[in-house]
This record gives sequence, C-alpha cells and structure tokens, in this order.
Amino acid sequence: MKQASGRAANVRICPQCGTRNRPKWDFCAKCGESLQDVAAGEVAPEEAPAAELPPDQTVVPWASTLGTVVLIGAAIATYVYFREPPAPTAPDIFTLATVPPSLPPAKAPLARTAGQDQYEKGRSRLWSNDPAGAARLLAEAVSLDPNNAAYHHAYAVALWQSGTRGEALSQYREAIRLDPGDVTSRMNYARALAETGQPADAIREFEMVAQLQAATSDVHQELGRLYAKSGDYEKASGALRRASAAHPGDDVLRQELAAALEKTGRVDEAAQLYDRILDKNPGADVTRGLLAEIYFARGQKDEAITLFREGIARNAQSPLLHRGLGSLLERNGHTADAVAEYREYARLAPNSADARQLAERADRLERRLAASSPSPSS
Repeated sequence: MKQASGRAANVRICPQCGTRNRPKWDFCAKCGESLQDVAAGEVAPEEAPAAELPPDQTVVPWASTLGTVVLIGAAIATYVYFREPPAPTAPDIFTLATVPPSLPPAKAPLARTAGQDQYEKGRSRLWSNDPAGAARLLAEAVSLDPNNAAYHHAYAVALWQSGTRGEALSQYREAIRLDPGDVTSRMNYARALAETGQPADAIREFEMVAQLQAATSDVHQELGRLYAKSGDYEKASGALRRASAAHPGDDVLRQELAAALEKTGRVDEAAQLYDRILDKNPGADVTRGLLAEIYFARGQKDEAITLFREGIARNAQSPLLHRGLGSLLERNGHTADAVAEYREYARLAPNSADARQLAERADRLERRLAASSPSPSS
C-alpha cells in the first residue's frame, strides 16, 4: 500500500545524524544512536504500525543489543507486519517497517442501508488521519446495523489506530463471527493478537486464513515469524522458505530463513544464504556479523575476524561492526585490540543502551592488562 502524498510520515529523527528512522526502531539504522527517547512524528493512516511483536535477544557474548535488536535474523528478533523494503537511508541494516491494518475495498451497495452514511464518512476519516473521529462515526454505524460485519471491521481498525486495543480486538472478533470467511478481518485480527502478546492465538488465526484460501507469501511470512517467536524453528524455516521462494530477490526474507535454519542446526545452509546476501550487498553489516559468528563457532577464528575487518574497511563508522569485532577479539584472546574496538563502539554510539557498559568493560580489561604486565626494570 503506498503512502498518499502530502501526509506526514511516521518517523523518528536521529538526534546524532538526522537520519529518518522507522517508528519502532530503537537505534538509528545509520549511526547506531539510541532513539529510545525520541518521539515519532505524526502517523498517516497508511503508515501507522499494525502489529509488531517485541524483540527477542540473541545470545552472542557482548553483541546482543544494537545488532540483534535491529537484525531480523539472529533469533527472528523483530516481528513486524505488512513488511516494506529497508529504508533507503540504511542499506547496511536489514530492518522491517510497518503499515496499518487494511480495510477491504468499499463496495457500492445496491440500496442504502442503515449506517451507510456513517460508515462511509468513518472510512474517509480514517484515510484523513483522524482515527478517533472515524471511531465515533463507525460506532454509530455499528449501532444502526449491528449485524454488518464490514462495519465492525472498520470500527476495529479505527479503534486500533486510535489506541483502544482491547475494544478493537472485540470488534474484530464480532466481524469474524458475522463473516467467518472474511480473510482481511482474520489477517488484521491475527496481527493484533500478535501485537498484544498472544502469538499462539495469532498463529491459529493465520492458519485459518491459510485454510480459507491458498496461502499467499504474506501468510507464509507471518506464520514463519510467529513460529520462530514460539520457538518452533522447523515450522518457521518451512514457512519462510516458501515465502522466500515467492520473492527470490528479497534479502530480508532470505536472512530470516537463514536465521531459522541456523536455529535448527542447518548451519551450513544458513552460512550459504548469509554469504549470498553479502555477495549482493557487502554493506549488510548484520549479515556480516551473523556469518562471522558461524565462522568463529566453526573454529575459523581468523576468517571471522577478517570478515569484520573487511566490513570496517568499507564503513569505519558502523558501531555494529566495531562491537562485533571487539567481541571476537576478546574471545580470541586479543584483549588490547578488543578494548580499542569497545571504545570505538562507545564513541560512535554514545547514547546506545550498552555504550556505558562496554566502555566500563574496556576499562576493566585495560586494568587487567596493566596488572598482568611485568613491571619495567629499574
């Protein structure tokens, strides 16, 4: 769905470099600066968040927050809905964006029905970025014709966008009760369930959608991410493989698939997919980090470190690369070099959640090095 021209985009402006970031991103995709205290701009209805699951954390020593929260693979960490391509300002980090619950196309009735005027005005308010006003009108439509599934569905969308989520779920359920075969209502309801922390129920609804129609790549994507969220990486890899096959040029899906495969122990296949992404986009820093971790776990420690150094040679301003390299260097016994990388990470992303932690760790490692060094001869 394309954003209508002239409507305000929903973005978070990085205070460090001015990059426009998606509203759900906790760190700037370009420089790694923390966005946790940065308010998002106004939300146009086509750009409002629909359903995003909270991120998991990947267990990678000293490499868990900036890189893995942004990355969509390491543990299928970021779940978002109605995926768009990565923002053009951040070609190096694969991050998913969101758009809102959708409404079915308006149909011209054969005859005017009770609540029709309120329904049409309410839909118009939704597209004019006034979900609260839309909700008031659509509540009237529902009151005038309580057995109209389309009214309940549109009312649910307006409630969701205005932040009244509990009642929105109730209205989705009523729309589905009145029209069990309405795929759009079920899709939006499933996304809402996921957003409100009910992944098992969301999976059930998506599986019902797959039964009602031939499962589209969107359904496979949604199911793959939710299966991964629930820890069923076998099902996740199967669903994401089907979605990726439908979009062979989509490196976001390819990375999600690789991460799911890695979780099931198919590390070689995951590494091949990461490698293909890097061949196509050498600036994919998250992918570079994931592949380096595989190399390191295999015992190819020099190759893993070299992979990070090659990335830094391309982009020395990437906090993610310095942090990942510091982790590998420390684990490989190169403590002094690790200290330098941790300090560089803290310098490049001073407001990130763990910048202070990494700076303090660099201090401790430096003191340890000093204590273990022999005293100079007098």
